[in-house]
Amino acid sequence: MDTTYSPDERDSTLMTAVAAGDGSAFERLYRLYERRVFQYVSTLVYDTTLAEDITGDAMMAVWKDAGTFSGTSRVSTWIFGIARHKALDAIRRTGRHQRDIGLEEAADLPASQDCPTDRVYRKQTAAVMQQGLSKLSREHQEVLRLVFYEELPYEEIAALLGIPVNTVKTRV
Repeated sequence: MDTTYSPDERDSTLMTAVAAGDGSAFERLYRLYERRVFQYVSTLVYDTTLAEDITGDAMMAVWKDAGTFSGTSRVSTWIFGIARHKALDAIRRTGRHQRDIGLEEAADLPASQDCPTDRVYRKQTAAVMQQGLSKLSREHQEVLRLVFYEELPYEEIAALLGIPVNTVKTRV
């Protein structure tokens, strides 16, 4: 019997359990998404502390609103949508400008299982990527993060950002 699940199946199973009030399922979902949401939000807001606050708020909204998840999109798309709305609300509320620095800066957080050579390689790769990405607009950086790091389909990115699919393709 095959007990392996795709990430989408795993996330959907966790979301169903979270919607039923399963705290341990939420803890697993939180661990899966906390870093990814933080990195995404960091591309939208100016400072790390604000990004941490928004990440916490977004994940609490996931817990509270899990029952409203309809399953018409990926769980990740739904969670990133919540995070995006929280980030945009925070930008409006605080009057902070959107981030104009590179996408890779937020992704340069070490994973607990990294060895030193992995960290060096990631830093070197990040530096090269930073150089190229820093020349892009925030809108382009946001789309690229969602496509290449979060692996969301163009259609879901378009829905999340409220832009046409062809605009997503053009930005990629």
